[in-house]
Amino acid sequence: MLISQYNNRTSISDLKLKAKDQLLGNYGIAAGSFALYFVIVYSLIIIIMSAYTVGIGAGNAADNLSSGWSIITQALGIVIGIISMLFAVGYVNIIRKIADGERPPVSELFYVFRNHPDKVIIISVIMMGAQFILMLPAGFIASSVFADGKDAAFDGKMFFWWVVAYLAGFLISVAIDLMISMSFMIYLDDPDAGVGEILTKSISMMKGNKLRLLYLSLSFIGYWVLLMLSLGIASLWIVPYQTMATLEFYRDLRGQYAEAEYL
Repeated sequence: MLISQYNNRTSISDLKLKAKDQLLGNYGIAAGSFALYFVIVYSLIIIIMSAYTVGIGAGNAADNLSSGWSIITQALGIVIGIISMLFAVGYVNIIRKIADGERPPVSELFYVFRNHPDKVIIISVIMMGAQFILMLPAGFIASSVFADGKDAAFDGKMFFWWVVAYLAGFLISVAIDLMISMSFMIYLDDPDAGVGEILTKSISMMKGNKLRLLYLSLSFIGYWVLLMLSLGIASLWIVPYQTMATLEFYRDLRGQYAEAEYL
């Protein structure tokens, strides 16, 4: 019988302190790997923006071509999101190895491409698909109000329903993300596990812990303000720190999940 209530959980402050200790002497690897990850993802963004610009230019010549480019651009956006996630999980793997006392090579950023990338792709599609579906009502309301592409008179009733639809979609989306948030770390622990098994385990682990993870994420708001003030330079320190703290959160849950599973 699985018991979903965990006792003696490590406090968020202690998890963050442990994350700092794990990174001492390893910031060069962590920051360098993140820098490479950023360059790759940024390059992909440039590609899709270039495609979008070409599509807009073509649309000036023919609306039907513009529509075609719009579909292509959206498809490229999905592909970029998936590829970015593949590298993001690879980066988590580097942080994971640092936590294990290793000094992983930067090539570990490509770990997922060598180990069942289809599973990460499927989980990513599930996440993006859920967000897309949940935000459809708000998008539909917005498109119906501005269907002619021009400014319309303010409609308080429609605006109210747009706010309700948007907030409902956003909050449910966040809840789902929190439920399956441990999926990629579970995958890294056991790449041979099935997608269904990975998702089920994440949902079980996160019972009673979703607000804790949300609190952990929100505790980094001050750091992200610093990131903006530093024009992004601080991300070389902040991203490894937050990633390691989230890893320690997962490992804390994993230990207690294993203990509770047979009680």
